[in-house]
Amino acid sequence: MYQIRDLESYTQMLTVRELQQQIWGFDDSSLGLYPPVLKTAATNGGVVLGAFDEQSGQMIGFLFSFIGREKSGLFKLCSQNMGVLPEWRRYGVAEALKQEQRRRTIAQNLPLITWTYDPLEGPNANLNLHKLRAISRTYIEDYYGSDFGALNAGLPSDRLLVEWWVSGPRQEREKAPDYQAVSPIFTVTGQGVEKEIGHADFDLTADIIELESVPDIHPIKSANMELALDWRLKIRQAFATYFAKGYIAVDFISTVTNGERRNCYILQKSTPELLTEIGIE
Repeated sequence: MYQIRDLESYTQMLTVRELQQQIWGFDDSSLGLYPPVLKTAATNGGVVLGAFDEQSGQMIGFLFSFIGREKSGLFKLCSQNMGVLPEWRRYGVAEALKQEQRRRTIAQNLPLITWTYDPLEGPNANLNLHKLRAISRTYIEDYYGSDFGALNAGLPSDRLLVEWWVSGPRQEREKAPDYQAVSPIFTVTGQGVEKEIGHADFDLTADIIELESVPDIHPIKSANMELALDWRLKIRQAFATYFAKGYIAVDFISTVTNGERRNCYILQKSTPELLTEIGIE
């Protein structure tokens, strides 16, 4: 159906820019990734990948990452951007791009890939923390500013910093643990675009706790920007509070009951055993 390949030619880098503009709906043709930077990264240890429709040869997705370094001095891969055409998103293209990135990272003897994403974007959370088994323990407020693109308009551009320790034991486990009967941070009421946080408990001490998020932030923004901002700020407070207490976001559970989607982050108290399972160096 599709193939994942290295991007090497300058023409392919131009196609990445065009694809990014199409996916994000940029009105300004000058916006998007800078092709010379893509080319330079691809020839100097970065991982720049494309997903191609096997029948048409059309590029349907891309991934851009480059070599970086932690404050500790640990070298890593920084995953800066990934996009997939909407009509291809149900075929696992994003996960395939990330898994190929993982293989290339291991081949370079790098232990870690990092990137950021909006914690209110459920599909991204599901990919990052559930399917890829990455983790987060860092919340960044308004990372890009409040005017960062049409998709982010109206809300602070808060981000979770994802850590994907590519050779950790949890990468080889057959399935995620069963997180039943965990303590919830939020009491949530309402349904759909009227779902709101009724009560928040920032004094939990259980080993595993649950942080409920929105089913889909975009319809809420369209219907009630004030409610969307309330979700942003309370999610921010919850992550900041529990990360400061030593919790780590280790999974994301998305379920549908009677047509209503429920998205929840799973936060686990940090222990030496958990850090070993993750593979943190």
